[in-house]
Amino acid sequence: MIDQIPLLLLFVKDFTGRGADAFYWFQDGRLQETDAASVVSFQGPILCHDFWMIRDALFDSTGTLPGIIIDVDELRIAVSGIPEERLSREKRDVTAHLGQYGAAQEVCDAYQKIFNKGAPFDEAVAAKAATAIAAMYLDLRERASADGELERFFSVEVPVYRLLQHSMSAGISLDTAGLSKKRAQAEHDYFLALKDYSAKHDMPLETPSRRNIEAKLIKEGFELDEVSVEYLLEFVPHDRDFGGDTMALLALDTTRKVLGSLTLSTDGTRPMVDVFGSRTSRVQLRSPSLQNIPKRYRSIVAAHGDAKLCYVDFDQFEVGIMAALSGDEELKRLYAAGDMYELFATTYLGLRGARKAAKQLFLSYAYGMSRKALVDAAVSLGVDRQKAKEAFRRFQRYEEWKKEVWTEFQSGGRVTTILGNHYRRANKGQLTGKEQRSAVSQVVQGTASLIFKRTLLMVASIRDTRIVLPMHDALLFEHKLAETPGKVVEAFENVMTDVLGGRVAGKASIGDFAEYEPNSDAPKVNEV
Repeated sequence: MIDQIPLLLLFVKDFTGRGADAFYWFQDGRLQETDAASVVSFQGPILCHDFWMIRDALFDSTGTLPGIIIDVDELRIAVSGIPEERLSREKRDVTAHLGQYGAAQEVCDAYQKIFNKGAPFDEAVAAKAATAIAAMYLDLRERASADGELERFFSVEVPVYRLLQHSMSAGISLDTAGLSKKRAQAEHDYFLALKDYSAKHDMPLETPSRRNIEAKLIKEGFELDEVSVEYLLEFVPHDRDFGGDTMALLALDTTRKVLGSLTLSTDGTRPMVDVFGSRTSRVQLRSPSLQNIPKRYRSIVAAHGDAKLCYVDFDQFEVGIMAALSGDEELKRLYAAGDMYELFATTYLGLRGARKAAKQLFLSYAYGMSRKALVDAAVSLGVDRQKAKEAFRRFQRYEEWKKEVWTEFQSGGRVTTILGNHYRRANKGQLTGKEQRSAVSQVVQGTASLIFKRTLLMVASIRDTRIVLPMHDALLFEHKLAETPGKVVEAFENVMTDVLGGRVAGKASIGDFAEYEPNSDAPKVNEV
């Protein structure tokens, strides 16, 4: 696939949804109009931009999608190594980059209007824009090759992009009968949680804004210069669990918005999928963001026809990756022994029934929180200070590995994961604490992204499976045969073991995707 020359496709979307979409091949400097059937039946790779806009129109017309889709924006983001490129993709379209490849500003402006149906189709303008897009693709390929990103993009990202776009076009089935009830439940739960949150943490009676959260954290004595708000909320223990309560309230606010965006008039939804949804290349769904709703509302997702739903999750995913990449024998032992966080809580910290706090502390340590802050946080949870100090001294090889990652980031100006997915540094000089954490996160989470995407491809190759909803390090899928869930668990474990070179054995299990009421008649996920 890497060496195949793609055929460039331009399109003009019919925003009325009446099927009047127009498609054009660009070849030998000329445009030739084509149709949806010809597009999806083309045997080679197709190069385009903003494919998501035309995805459902192609699927509705033909029942499928092209076999190989190369979205030039996906390639640009894959090779940039700059997080802001992912964040700015919603604000800037492809025309913002065509000037670098020979397109005059008036051509960029005119093509943007044509693309957004603000002007009639002009073949001369579109041909000039296509010429620049082709030049952009060739330049990005060269950069990808130089940066070690070419193999990953074509062997992993491109097939995963097509797989997920096809899955989302086919749609996620919804239990519309239960949707109305879940909407009401989410609204009730949100306002009840908001009332408790406001009283418990002396916060305004409204969804907390970022500014309000920052002000509260500063008031509680946290320094925000070197630590992101997200990091503090997720990984740092708080007095009266301010971080956990804030994240739970924000999740409820998201949930009621997601459920409110779903229509009761249809029995499905077709989310947009962002294969490069984060700096570490996590898959993210938008419009609606079903990945972000808590388990007690997920029963709205249903299977098609007589299929069954099953949910498979990696076990101790981050710990296994950290153990393999660092070669730390103690981490390997804990990972292999069972529930690492429970063991860390009871054996190392002397805490009972504190798995969540132990997980928080360990991941804070793993991603680079200072030793003093870690010990102080552990003591605040009731851990003996000396015991806390000893607990975080046990992973000497992991400590050395973190320093190796920091050295690579500082000296080379970038850090990479297995098979690319690099992250470029914006600053010079000594690394800040935030940069140290970002570097370790990039390597661990970027490796996790690679494992998960390869797992998606492996699961999709199992005859009886249909991808429904990727969940960062877990997958909801449909099946009909009783033996299929076991095959999927095996695929999860084998891919992880293989990507990590056998340094640890991958672990996965069937879990609960949703919470169901005891008297619910809805078919349960994993009801095999």
